[in-house]
Amino acid sequence: MAMQGKLTVYYGCMFAGKTSALIEYISKAGLRRNEFLVLKPAVDIRSGNRTITTHDGKSHECVIVEQDTDLNELITPFIRMIAIDEAQFFDKVFFSDVKRFLAKGIHVVAAGLDKDYLGRPFGLMPMLQTIATEKNHLKAVCNHCGKDAEYTYRKVDNKVLVLIGNANHYEARCESCYGRED
Repeated sequence: MAMQGKLTVYYGCMFAGKTSALIEYISKAGLRRNEFLVLKPAVDIRSGNRTITTHDGKSHECVIVEQDTDLNELITPFIRMIAIDEAQFFDKVFFSDVKRFLAKGIHVVAAGLDKDYLGRPFGLMPMLQTIATEKNHLKAVCNHCGKDAEYTYRKVDNKVLVLIGNANHYEARCESCYGRED
């Protein structure tokens, strides 16, 4: 029987360094190219097609995944780790896939927003946090006061839940500054 894989999760608000932590984790894993897979959801169009990219310009090649992608087709017998960026955008079916990979002994490392711009639990992240072996809560710097920020504040008046953007639409805020209008 296969050994249970471990799930490492990096979560926090925008600009907290989640993708940077994910790329660093991948680099330090010391795996060959055929032993790991980096995934990102197709909805995240910010950094182009085949890369995950940090706000400060670091990047790593990845596979773009649609909600209905059969992940089993991507998994070879050599895969030892799966890294997932922007995990909040995946659905409950994807969560089942993650649990299946863990049961096969594959290490999964995921990064994503834990809260949406309204401060509510976001997408798949709460479920991943529940089963995570290792949880890493990352914080940004508040754009207003410089304290630790845990919230993503939307600067534009748009009520759609998923609005893909960067500093053009969002900023990091601490709990005190999060409720302030500017």
